[in-house]
Amino acid sequence: MRAFPASFLLLFYQVALGGLFAVAATPFHELERGFYKSTGGVLLAIGALGFLGKADLFFESLSDGARPAATAEIVLYLFFVVFFALYILSLWGEHVRFRARTFTLALFTGLAGLAAGAPNFYQTPLWSLEALVYPLSFFLSALVLGGVTVGMLIGHWYLIDTGQSIDPFIRIYRFFLISLIVQVVFLLTLPLLLYLLGSPKSIVRLRQFWEEHQILLWSRLLIGQVAPLILSGMIWRTLKIPHTMAATGLFYIALLGVFVGEILGRQILALTSLPF
Repeated sequence: MRAFPASFLLLFYQVALGGLFAVAATPFHELERGFYKSTGGVLLAIGALGFLGKADLFFESLSDGARPAATAEIVLYLFFVVFFALYILSLWGEHVRFRARTFTLALFTGLAGLAAGAPNFYQTPLWSLEALVYPLSFFLSALVLGGVTVGMLIGHWYLIDTGQSIDPFIRIYRFFLISLIVQVVFLLTLPLLLYLLGSPKSIVRLRQFWEEHQILLWSRLLIGQVAPLILSGMIWRTLKIPHTMAATGLFYIALLGVFVGEILGRQILALTSLPF
């Protein structure tokens, strides 16, 4: 698949999948079903758009001979969207087992699809370091994107249901903060891991990246990690008051920072094939 469209379409997949993981962190019995309908609908729409773009790219690549990883990814992505849609439909009924099963299947097929698509961005054996760090990097990005998106959406729900307990909001905030901290630690250690244990190709790309794209790297870290970390401290202060409207506004700003940072990360992936 072509590097630039494949890299940027990955972002849609990560938002939808990460958002589903963030939804799983909420207390299902403490929030009204309307929250899950609206939030799930937004995430499903994003995921479906990503799938349509990915499918178009996949069929274009068939003439050049699609790689097995690309085939597995598009099939699993399709299952992810289907199970996600079935979960959303189940929210209008009372079939609890069906709802739980479709939700779980959406999580597992989405995660499997993300892992299956990772080899499209590197060419090393299955037992290499790259086979571990690429899927892990994509998954951590998904968690951060999903956490900040659901955090912003749940904040809007508190504007509708003003008597809601603050606990669900705090749980999503913690999900986002922990995901962001883990991602920061991962990104800071990734260059050293690739340099010491990576393949020769990765080492060459790492050197070229450092020589040619330092500004892009520092912009990605400052906008996508440092700024959201600072904002997360401000969000916590507002939640302690509690002032959910202010927290929602801060989540909006954090969302902008995370999305711009991840877009820069997809730019790095397209230019260098490195999972930053």
